[in-house]
Amino acid sequence: MRSFGPTEAAISVIKSHEQVIEIALRINDDELAQAVVDLARTARREFLGIGFTSAFTEAQVSGYEMLLTQHLMPEISARLNRNAQTPLILSRDELGDGSTARLEGGELRRLTGLCWSRTDFARIGAVVRTRFDPDEVMTGKVFATEVIGQEPSNGNLLEIALGRVAPPVHQDPTREQDWFAERILRAGRLRGLEKPSLVWSPEMRPALDLERYEAPEPV
Repeated sequence: MRSFGPTEAAISVIKSHEQVIEIALRINDDELAQAVVDLARTARREFLGIGFTSAFTEAQVSGYEMLLTQHLMPEISARLNRNAQTPLILSRDELGDGSTARLEGGELRRLTGLCWSRTDFARIGAVVRTRFDPDEVMTGKVFATEVIGQEPSNGNLLEIALGRVAPPVHQDPTREQDWFAERILRAGRLRGLEKPSLVWSPEMRPALDLERYEAPEPV
């Protein structure tokens, strides 16, 4: 047997993502509200940074990415900030026609999960990293598009924020009812959790040894 594993750069990025989730779990609603809206705004700037225009981009940014970052994430932030002494100021573009603010919690949750499931943030995040860190010297930094694109069953800041303002309403949801909860519940069952949850928690973390993998010797 010989050992192999991810590069030091890849390990550093993974650990940086874990730090983002640990921070999201312990900060209060006001701080999380600011983190979510900052993440959305930074992601939109990253879209521009990879050449996004209405006609062309190397990593196609669809209406789902824009709906999520320009309307749904700011609305989640606004709800987290609802009882704060210092109100969160959203832009006119983020407020839109006000229809997002009128959504009931369950519908906000359903729509956010639907949009996330139809985005391609994993590929967009990879293009952003290649564009802004081609020499892998910024491995301690995570880009906004990477954070948004994190697999929800492994911990995703957006899903954590959504769970605070719009908890799941279905006990055994279908993907159409609650995409996030269905995915997390199914992952928990597959990972052998005794009582899998509808929202992500640290117990969901898969047991991965980042330092060493074993592979069979080549024949």
